Amino acid sequence: MARGRMTWLDVTKGLAILWVVYFHSFTCWIKPPSPIEAGFFREVGRPENWTGLETFLGGMGRIAGIGLSQLGFHAVGLFLVASGFVLAQAAVRSAQEGGVSWASWMGSRLFRLYPMYWFAHLIYLLSPFQARLEPVDWRFGVSLSGLRFLWIDWNFFYLNAAWWYFCLILQLFALFPPLFFFLRRWGPVRFLLAAVILGFTVRYLLLYVHPVSGQYLLGGCGLSRLPEFAFGMVLGTLHAGNREKFERWLLGGPGFLAGLLLYPLVLAAYRIPRGYITVDLLAGIACFLVVAGASGFWMRIPLLGSWLAWAGTFSYGIYLVHQPYAIHLASSLKGQPAWQAVPQLLAIAALLALWGGHLEKFLGAWLGGPVAPRPPRP
Repeated sequence: MARGRMTWLDVTKGLAILWVVYFHSFTCWIKPPSPIEAGFFREVGRPENWTGLETFLGGMGRIAGIGLSQLGFHAVGLFLVASGFVLAQAAVRSAQEGGVSWASWMGSRLFRLYPMYWFAHLIYLLSPFQARLEPVDWRFGVSLSGLRFLWIDWNFFYLNAAWWYFCLILQLFALFPPLFFFLRRWGPVRFLLAAVILGFTVRYLLLYVHPVSGQYLLGGCGLSRLPEFAFGMVLGTLHAGNREKFERWLLGGPGFLAGLLLYPLVLAAYRIPRGYITVDLLAGIACFLVVAGASGFWMRIPLLGSWLAWAGTFSYGIYLVHQPYAIHLASSLKGQPAWQAVPQLLAIAALLALWGGHLEKFLGAWLGGPVAPRPPRP
């Protein structure tokens, strides 16, 4: 790992995981049109009713609020970029200091991943107030292995739908050593180009040549999400090469603006013929740039910045336990108006973040190992 934690990256992950939790809660309360659908602006904004400033602002407020709420799934791409970033930056530093022991590296990664993942299964079995949508059966053993791409139609979203991401991370971590070798051998530009071509080719084959379940594109086939991970690796090497210059660009405004300018293209790609091949990469890049760029502002706010950094530090535990609670709690809000439901949804997101983060912190303390990293000092 890097010698010191990067507060801006912890805040970025904290914002992202809270966005994910809120998204899963929001979609259990109501299911409005999504910004990726063609009629979103008209159906949500209702421009035909704009008769003055008040109705115009109301329509734009609905567009912004529902749009941000419905795009929470883009944070998946952000976490892929962030994972590639952290791993590559740490590997570059280790290589400069004498080399990387890949056997030790892989062991430490698995020790970081599996105990909390198994603990989340135990919490699911024992904890009340969770949505239990499927029975505990033979698939529980497959879930414990993390290999949820096995018999994918039965196992990918089993018990806790968010756990599909675990099997994707396993694949990308297994690919990281050869990926890092080619990154060092070819340089950032050639490496990223090769990774994008490979990822897009796999997505094209799975979508149009030999169509398969969309779960393979989502993460059942790790190569389909390789471009976002590789982009993060390139950013990590650039950061390791010139940290001050990189963070000045990312956090000082240009990175945030670049992400905002990219987002219209992201939304358009959903409706362009064959555009879905590119959309996950574009969304991952745009989301990372916007949220990381905003973190430069949020991390400077007393208390809020340190709490967001804490949530980012323990984002893995929050991710693993939140969704069954979010479904159970937010489903009880159905039928409530927005002015009542939205504050409750935000409170649910905050409480589930505290719950998941403290579970990970407890497990790390109990095992006495690096399951949960030390949180940054406020």
